[in-house]
Amino acid sequence: MRSLLSAPLFVCAVTAAVHAQAPDTGPLVLLLPASTRATALGNAWVAGRDEDVIFYNPAQLIGARPGANATVARYGSSGTLGSVAGVYAAGPNSLAIGWGVEFLDFTTRPADSYPFAPATVATPGSGAAFSMAATVGSAMLWKGFRIGLAGKYASDRVATSPTGVGPVWATHDAFLGDFGLGHNLWTGVAGLSVQNIGRGWVENGRRIESPLQTSLGWTVTKQVGELDVALASQVTLRRGWVSPGAGVEVGYGWIEGYSLAFRAGARRTETNGEKPVALGASFNADRLSLEYALQFFEGDRNAHRVTIRWR
Repeated sequence: MRSLLSAPLFVCAVTAAVHAQAPDTGPLVLLLPASTRATALGNAWVAGRDEDVIFYNPAQLIGARPGANATVARYGSSGTLGSVAGVYAAGPNSLAIGWGVEFLDFTTRPADSYPFAPATVATPGSGAAFSMAATVGSAMLWKGFRIGLAGKYASDRVATSPTGVGPVWATHDAFLGDFGLGHNLWTGVAGLSVQNIGRGWVENGRRIESPLQTSLGWTVTKQVGELDVALASQVTLRRGWVSPGAGVEVGYGWIEGYSLAFRAGARRTETNGEKPVALGASFNADRLSLEYALQFFEGDRNAHRVTIRWR
């Protein structure tokens, strides 16, 4: 129990000691946590087991319970994110198909330059901007290994100088792919994914790269008395940047199908404008689940996320 709870504290110590920021990449929505549960667990979901793994590791679609969810997140007073995700089991635990769509509406300031940092979504501004990503993937089971592939279209749209009929939109598009592996390991689950594989683009003579990254993680759940205690851990690597993340979930069920869970996690964030610690909770009633996560930014700004899940 002490070992599980110490993981987020270790990540906090690492993030406090290292201040270098991640390299500039885009589109922006690909840099934000894509799951309410994962947000509260240090964004460590490469070895997760629900429909939101379509945003982290398509291999983990195998074993995820069929269902769908809808999420709304509010970043400060200026940014709103909405997403939906679902998974369908096409065979007896041997083939699964998943999909997910994220749409982000936020504002920018004159001082903000493209590509934008994640903290931009929580900072009030006067310029309109949008970011979205649509992902479709599938997974299969082969000799005990889960193998998954996904394709995605991601785009940023930024309002530039206005005209007589409205703003002029600058569009930044990318077609990308994900590859993932999953396998049971040490009473838990290990996951490996390579995400956002694809070419970037050139803008005004400057090369804008997609956030190509490799993530390796492990999750485990243990029974501790009447409590279910879970650990999620992950390390994400990009060129010139490494981000550890971990979180702990403590759940209690008083009757079959009904349970409460509380979560806390930490990660090395993209920039110093984001704080590493996040908190969350969930309530499950039979097939319906409600999830909440709280993320912190500089300047006493917060992000609130709510997910409704049905299985």
